[in-house]
Amino acid sequence: MRIYEKKLLKYKKITVGALISFGLLAAPLTGYAQSSDAWTGAIAGTNIYIGNDDMLKNIKKYLNNNEIDRAVKSAQRYVASFESDARSGKTSRYRYDAYNALCISLAAQKKFDEALEACNTAVKDSPARWFAYNSRGSLNYRSGDFPAAIADYQLALAKVSSRNNFSAIIENNIKLAESKN
Repeated sequence: MRIYEKKLLKYKKITVGALISFGLLAAPLTGYAQSSDAWTGAIAGTNIYIGNDDMLKNIKKYLNNNEIDRAVKSAQRYVASFESDARSGKTSRYRYDAYNALCISLAAQKKFDEALEACNTAVKDSPARWFAYNSRGSLNYRSGDFPAAIADYQLALAKVSSRNNFSAIIENNIKLAESKN
């Protein structure tokens, strides 16, 4: 086996291991088969991954346990902490994740207008990152705006590395939105 093939196999194993540990291979996308709902990270009971710090882990836990109100309140407090820090000139690499978590949580609560505002803030803060585009696409999908969902999913797909399995999730979301359009 050539060195390139060995490295590729190693990266595939790492990616699959990471996805399994973060729960992204759970329903509704088992085997990336087309499901009846787009993967949003906002479907109660669906395992999601939204970040690495303790607050984000708690928000994820609340969402995965269908404790949507607790997820929203935690995400709102987390976002508020970044807003107060911003006034003092501090920045954080987790601000994007906090707003994306708020978007996901509010979408799960079906507060679509507030969720859209949070998604837009995340996108504005880090336009090169893909996850908030996917979250906003899924929000649009859930609210019935399928053309906007498709556009956001396509933006997410353009931002995600083709070397990982996230592109399969986004491609699935595009197909689902196109089937509703």
